[in-house]
Amino acid sequence: MLLLKKNKFLSFIKIILTKIELKPIILLIIHSSLWRSYLHPIIFFFTKLPLRLKYYQLFRINKLVPINHLIAIDIIQELSKIYEPYGVKFFLTGGQLLGAVRQGAFAGRPQDVDLGLIDTHFDKFYKNIDLIKKNFNTLPIKIGFDKKEFKISNPDFAIIQSNVKQWTQIEDSTFYRFETDRFQFCLDKMLVDIEFFAIKKINDKKYWIGNSPKLSNIFFSHNDLLELGTIKPYDLKFNSPQNPEKYLKAAFGENWKTSKQKQFIWKK
Repeated sequence: MLLLKKNKFLSFIKIILTKIELKPIILLIIHSSLWRSYLHPIIFFFTKLPLRLKYYQLFRINKLVPINHLIAIDIIQELSKIYEPYGVKFFLTGGQLLGAVRQGAFAGRPQDVDLGLIDTHFDKFYKNIDLIKKNFNTLPIKIGFDKKEFKISNPDFAIIQSNVKQWTQIEDSTFYRFETDRFQFCLDKMLVDIEFFAIKKINDKKYWIGNSPKLSNIFFSHNDLLELGTIKPYDLKFNSPQNPEKYLKAAFGENWKTSKQKQFIWKK
């Protein structure tokens, strides 16, 4: 509803600008270096000022946390707070976990949020998926396949498949989608990736595994995800797997501690 009102308002503004013949001048300004270098960054800063004030404790005179980092922080913190009463515990994976361990801040300029859930926690999360709608402004997400034909065939992921079955029976479009190894939706123009993990027996030992063939070499020991550890990027608490270095080595290689690109560093 909020998004619809915003679109109507923007359409109304465009009509007014066209009527009074200011539209060409404004378009000229928007495509100028003045807009790109000065005006847009200033306007963007003030539109995100409420978020900066919300995390005022992160303010440092010589170290301004990039806005994409703040958006990712806020999404994770809010999701964790909303679902904690239901026993759902998200933990950092991917670039979020890499940066948190390596430099005390998320890696790169995060375009998405990488989180993990064990299958039983995902089940509780999905049964309360309406909490996302109630607490966030969601954005539409495209589905590039026939939803009714989609399924997860891995027998170890039976709990996930039962949720997929519910999803395929929903006639209307949804703000989220399943992939073979993860669940996705958009918040504040940022993609949220929730990878699910299930128990698999290997040589009579239980391991948590993901369903992605790209990460087939990653196994979490049974207690690594049952009893999550904590990590403190930006001096804020986030859940993480125990022994996260094992995951990072398997996911990003032996040189995961060394970045090839300039990174925002909160703490070395």
